Amino acid sequence: MCGAIRYQIEGEARRITHCHCIHCRRSSGAAFVTWIQFNPSDFKITSGVPCQYESRPRVTRQFCGKCGSQLTYQDAEEPHKIDVTACSLDNVGAISPDDHVWCDRMVPWLKISDELPRYKLGKDDE
Repeated sequence: MCGAIRYQIEGEARRITHCHCIHCRRSSGAAFVTWIQFNPSDFKITSGVPCQYESRPRVTRQFCGKCGSQLTYQDAEEPHKIDVTACSLDNVGAISPDDHVWCDRMVPWLKISDELPRYKLGKDDE
């Protein structure tokens, strides 16, 4: 949001998903977070140094220490991928989400009218 952290992505997105899990909701203060998954080698910080914290065992989230914007999510058990917050992109209109995950955790007042697939758990956990 403030521009203190800049990053570059050079590869193709593997998946773009709306996550409704309680961890994403609490870490963002929003009803869900949209993530874009990449190979970690395709993502690099080009300026600034993000802060990070372990939001639960093995899971590291990076964010801007100046404005608090959430940037990435990485699970140590899945070192072959990194998730980047879609709305931290300069051109968020260039992406199109693939699905919704953790829909069994969706807040009851959220009404979504898109036609995207919905998964009760994480897509890979079904």
